[in-house]
Amino acid sequence: MKIVVIGAGIGGLAVANLLARDGHEVHVFEKNSWLGGRAGIRKQDGFRFDTGPSWYLMPDVFRRYYELFGLSIDDELTLTRLSPAYKVFFEHDAPITITSDTEQDSATFESIEPGAGTMLKQYVEKSNTIYRLSITHFLYSNFSSLGDILNSRLLRHVPAMLKLALTPLHRYVSHFVKDRRLQQILEYPMVFLGTSPFKAPAIYSLMSALDFKEGVFYPDGGIYRVIESLVSIGKRHGVQYHLNTPVTHINTTGKKTSGVTLASGETVSADIVISNADLHFTETALIDPAHRSYPESYWRNKEASPSALLLYIGVKGKLPQLTHHNLLFVDDWRENFSAIYDDKQPPDKASIYLCKASETDPGVAPAGHENIFVLIPLPAGNTITDADLPGLKDKYLAQIKHMTGVDLTQQVVTEAVYAPSDFSRDFHAWQSSMLGVSHRLTQSAFFRTKNKSKKLDTLYYVGANTLPGIGLPMCLIGAELVYQRIKKEHSV
Repeated sequence: MKIVVIGAGIGGLAVANLLARDGHEVHVFEKNSWLGGRAGIRKQDGFRFDTGPSWYLMPDVFRRYYELFGLSIDDELTLTRLSPAYKVFFEHDAPITITSDTEQDSATFESIEPGAGTMLKQYVEKSNTIYRLSITHFLYSNFSSLGDILNSRLLRHVPAMLKLALTPLHRYVSHFVKDRRLQQILEYPMVFLGTSPFKAPAIYSLMSALDFKEGVFYPDGGIYRVIESLVSIGKRHGVQYHLNTPVTHINTTGKKTSGVTLASGETVSADIVISNADLHFTETALIDPAHRSYPESYWRNKEASPSALLLYIGVKGKLPQLTHHNLLFVDDWRENFSAIYDDKQPPDKASIYLCKASETDPGVAPAGHENIFVLIPLPAGNTITDADLPGLKDKYLAQIKHMTGVDLTQQVVTEAVYAPSDFSRDFHAWQSSMLGVSHRLTQSAFFRTKNKSKKLDTLYYVGANTLPGIGLPMCLIGAELVYQRIKKEHSV
């Protein structure tokens, strides 16, 4: 069969590889000049920055994907387990370093709150159980039948999992630790799932199994090395990539897709179309109204993950105050999330993420320099204008200086700013979201938008907005789910 993939994010690249491996003619059409989508690379003035994702988590998911091609990930990527895993800065308290060594981290928790060390061990063990159950029964499921949801092995876990699904993460965490700083450490992963710990279901406590048990890794060369590796696999199997080639319409005949129309006016025929483009854009701009499974009305009750202000800064000199991953948490934790999700206003003080990849990988910066990536969550919905950016940037850089002692306005060799409007321009991102649809309860697991059109038999979706959700490993899982579905439904 001839298959067209719209968009070259990690999900699009990964599913293209699987289908090409089976001998199909696969074409990937990408509107931008690079492959990888949000997981791109920026090179300037001797520095190299990953443009988006920078955490390598869930290593078993990556390993499983490579094994589908008979490959060992150890031959494709050189992974370094980070130690420390990350460092947390606070407004008025000393920093806390997390090592991903349970004994050491438990001792750290215990030194802050008596009894918290034991509670952390219990929390991590419960998180690990939830993670293993999720991997086995939920994440690798298309939820296309009741049997996908319930089976004899899962039934005995249903009451506990249902309770977790209906309990906000913050309330769940509060049963284990009381100190605000420790709660924040257990809750912060929700930011990278595009949601708030006050809204996210406690089932996502599974993320702490990754922090404290699985470990945090870094692929030498940066996250873009993963993209390069996927493209290398694709080329070996004959995937054809078309850059700077926007798709403007998904063509149909009856209840099936017949191909796509390009911005040039050229028509490309296809037996199957898979969209890795923004799902809202796909449904509301590329498909005729009669064939839309998720029209504009569907999105009125959906919640987008935050947008963001991203800064890429090359600094002369060393910054020993920072480690590879750094998190800045404000005292007004709840108010911070409320400003972003409810008030739709930039928070007065933001919870900020900084990555200093040059801590681990000297190749990303010239000798004697540091590579700094800054992520500042902002409200979705195109509420931030370009005119707002200089003031916001100055305010948050001042906050970084206050909380870490690092002045990122000094000794700057190179700098670039990526604004909320850039997410809309580069990725047609709904609500200028940096991640996609959030992972609140009603948008998670079997509630998440399915990966196949309800109206067209040969149109599928892959990426962060569909099953199973946000993040590089999740998109790899999503690619496998789409591949399995196509294989089943079309006798691939």
